[in-house]
Amino acid sequence: MRWACHRLSSFAAVFLVTGDPVVALASTAGATLPDSIEGIGARGKKRSVASYLNLSHRGVSHWYMVYLIPFLALLALDWGILPSHFLYPHFSLSHLHPSHLLPSHFPFSHFFSWQYLPPMLSFFFLGACLHILGDTLCGTVPGLTLRSKRVGIRLFKVNSLREIMLVVPASLAAIALRLAWITGI
Repeated sequence: MRWACHRLSSFAAVFLVTGDPVVALASTAGATLPDSIEGIGARGKKRSVASYLNLSHRGVSHWYMVYLIPFLALLALDWGILPSHFLYPHFSLSHLHPSHLLPSHFPFSHFFSWQYLPPMLSFFFLGACLHILGDTLCGTVPGLTLRSKRVGIRLFKVNSLREIMLVVPASLAAIALRLAWITGI
């Protein structure tokens, strides 16, 4: 899929489920991570570093477990299922809290708290999982394990009109549905 379609569909899916545009934007930021790891830019061309490393497209960087495990761990940390001292037992970020540097009337000062890091990172990794799900619609990605059979179907070719005609209306409909639900229309 195009990067724009990955970003739009990721935002739409997360916004539809959560109704929170902030976490939807966090997932949008992670929606191009698997291709970025391979060194593929927004225009589909490999950068020289990726050519040097000889990373195959839709290889290890497109295996869902690479992103699903951090997503679930960070979500469990945010929900209190996994205690924070389990991940970093002798390290505290409390002394780095920048809120004392900001005036109390500063808008959005609550976003400068470390408590927002786990949920934002978890939705960032969810965006990468949604990228892989999107790639299963236009090709194949690694299956349950890296050595198992690849999974996916080819509903459309990347950068085709059919991709745009399927992804954009579905994403916009999902966003409109959630907005209608929120506003009570």
